[in-house]
Amino acid sequence: MISRLSRHAITLIALMCMGMTLREAHSALLISGPATGGPGEELTLSVILDAPLTGIDVDELTLTLDFDHAVLTGTDATEGALLAGSLMTPDAAGGSAIASFLTTQSPLAAGVLATWKFKINPLAPLSTLTFIAPRLQTFIIDSDPTGDIAGQPFTIQVIPEPSLSLLLVAGLALVGALRQLRAAAARLRMQEQCAPLYATPA
Repeated sequence: MISRLSRHAITLIALMCMGMTLREAHSALLISGPATGGPGEELTLSVILDAPLTGIDVDELTLTLDFDHAVLTGTDATEGALLAGSLMTPDAAGGSAIASFLTTQSPLAAGVLATWKFKINPLAPLSTLTFIAPRLQTFIIDSDPTGDIAGQPFTIQVIPEPSLSLLLVAGLALVGALRQLRAAAARLRMQEQCAPLYATPA
């Protein structure tokens, strides 16, 4: 009976500690960057921790980006200012990165965790809405996770690129407008030059 109560007490204490950690690790995980792009276009996004991650110790972290691989392809991932000096191992195509710090971070400061580049599938249907969901997990070496933050999903819309014919029409319209301006300027100069010839002597 006593051992059973002891197990329940230990479990309760563990849950209380976890609850304290979750309340303190309240920083938001955000993605910033262009929210629209055309088929085949490359987008550069920043993954940001908007406030210090207080109340927990961090030796390692895992950053995960969940996205639709049929629409987006991760082409490159580099460490942000927040991870400068750490050892970062990115998997741009898979949407994950692991970073190890030389010294324990407590707290983990706010800032840019990583910069990620994505290429939109050239065959992606127009007006497609796709989402990237970030997640940050923090760890102490040889121990359980100390934090798990699900970030705010980031929405990207696939939009049509200006067609070649549309660009050509816009270019011709610009050329025509410039010609009209030059002609008007020439007429004005001619009128100014001829004005003294028709002036009435005083």
